[in-house]
Amino acid sequence: MDRAITRRDFLQGMAFAVGAPRLQLGELGSGGLSGQTPRAMTLGHRVRDGELPAEVADTGETYDLVVVGAGIGGLASAYLYYQEAPGEPSILLLDNHDELGGHARRNVMEYRGQRLIAPGGTFALEDVEDSPEEALEVFRRIGLDPARLVEYRDAKFRERFGLSPAVVFDSRVFEGARTTWVNGWNETPYEAFFSRAPLSEAARKDLVDLYTTRKNYLPAETELENELHSMSWERFVREKMGLGDDAVRFVDLYSTDLIGLGCDAASALEGYAIGPGFFGMGGEGFYEEGGMLKYAYQPVNRYPDGNHTVARQLLKGILPGAISGENTMEGVFNGEPRDAELDRGENRVRLRLSSMVTKIRQEGETVGVEYVQGDGKARRVRARHVIMTGWGSVAKHIVPDLPEEQRRALEEYRYSSALYINVLLKHWRPIADIGAFEMYWPEGYCTWMHVSDPLSVGVYRPEYHPDKPTILSMYKYIHQRGLEPREQMQLGRYEMEKKTFEEYEREIRTELNHVLGSHGFDAARDIAGITVNRWGHGYNYFKEPGPREKLESPPYRAGRQKLGRISFAGADAGGTPWTQAALVQAFRAVHEQL
Repeated sequence: MDRAITRRDFLQGMAFAVGAPRLQLGELGSGGLSGQTPRAMTLGHRVRDGELPAEVADTGETYDLVVVGAGIGGLASAYLYYQEAPGEPSILLLDNHDELGGHARRNVMEYRGQRLIAPGGTFALEDVEDSPEEALEVFRRIGLDPARLVEYRDAKFRERFGLSPAVVFDSRVFEGARTTWVNGWNETPYEAFFSRAPLSEAARKDLVDLYTTRKNYLPAETELENELHSMSWERFVREKMGLGDDAVRFVDLYSTDLIGLGCDAASALEGYAIGPGFFGMGGEGFYEEGGMLKYAYQPVNRYPDGNHTVARQLLKGILPGAISGENTMEGVFNGEPRDAELDRGENRVRLRLSSMVTKIRQEGETVGVEYVQGDGKARRVRARHVIMTGWGSVAKHIVPDLPEEQRRALEEYRYSSALYINVLLKHWRPIADIGAFEMYWPEGYCTWMHVSDPLSVGVYRPEYHPDKPTILSMYKYIHQRGLEPREQMQLGRYEMEKKTFEEYEREIRTELNHVLGSHGFDAARDIAGITVNRWGHGYNYFKEPGPREKLESPPYRAGRQKLGRISFAGADAGGTPWTQAALVQAFRAVHEQL
């Protein structure tokens, strides 16, 4: 455990994707920190604190549109404006990070000739069948058929190797138990599943009740949603269902995964929409199949890099030369990024990375946009229109002329902290011996983890086998039970920012040894690389409004109000972190300006 993953180890079997443009399109080597970089965070804090360069150099450039942010929302805004604005509009995108895609990042890892790709952020296209028409229209225009994403998956993979979702009962969490893996999660009747768990009979009964109940726990309540909204999810589980600590630990799996906070900070109304225990009350988190209640949330519409290729497809539509290859789903996924094409003067669209926007102010018929680049110098461009797609919490610092009501709304934006960790394993035989694919860890180091999805896209065809390299992806949401959501989120960001990569590395290796060591796993021997993607503003979080509040204007609706030639987009403006929300808000913002 004391042996670091050294450069010598990398050179013996690991390639850092040598020659791949790391900065522009997320072609990241296999070690270190990614996501929100220290430089980007430092610049953001300087903007927040008003510590800006005194001198601003005017570049003399004027564009039809300046887009702040090169995530999916920003790229979609540029794409739609490019297609629909009259004439041949000029567009500049500015992004504070040195990689494209916002939260939709790609991590690339190689070991002994095996090239593996995993998401470093946004995981999948959620609930495709319920996508708004505006999002479906964007998919059609860029040539993305969400149904085809399912076809990339090896449907027989789990059956071939005897794999299923599994839960680890950690001895440090479940007092008096030895650390035990139980597979067949959500595929085995709950009575049989929990009978194999190292728990007391009382705890087993609680958990079976949680997952099998068809009871209405508020039969006399005439305003069900109001009542659920008035209490935390944890309180509902403890007081209304009469269940204990173990049930709360399992409920936290759903709460942390989908909102980034524990069930103590989520309302029971949110649980009603996503979690167990509400089937008898009309809840939508579970459905019935063969007499068994099963989890309804199954994000299978995805590329191996999550939604990073969606960002690439948007980019390909406005800067065809920025990615090599054909403009097809397979071609864009496998294309090579060409960073030299991003900011060429002769292009109608230019993308300028490592450019933190510090001020946006309307000046007559144009808007002045100031930004600081990697050299620390401040520059100014002008635009006829601006679309701000960065975090709403940032907008209040860089748009000084916001009306007070809109500024107050932006103050209500909340963000939970997430770590997307990718661990390159030389093989995954211990996990296969457990019979696991997706792994859930109640009250553990992370909420869940999984080995690489068996996805093949065009020429990208890794060998998915337990004795071959894979990426183990781990998802950790930082929260501290018992505190108000705002305080939990602030402390989560502080914890995330103060830790070094070496500290994360030691934690990850220690934790994996603890839960997998008895099955033959040895972190010092079996791990070839680790990438930690830090998202201090990972999920935007707007507490599920009660029925009465839905009649009023939620913060994100007030926060996205058009201000002259400045519009606000991004997933924040839709009140949810999902990709389709970012597309819908881009559609709205572009048409506001046109």
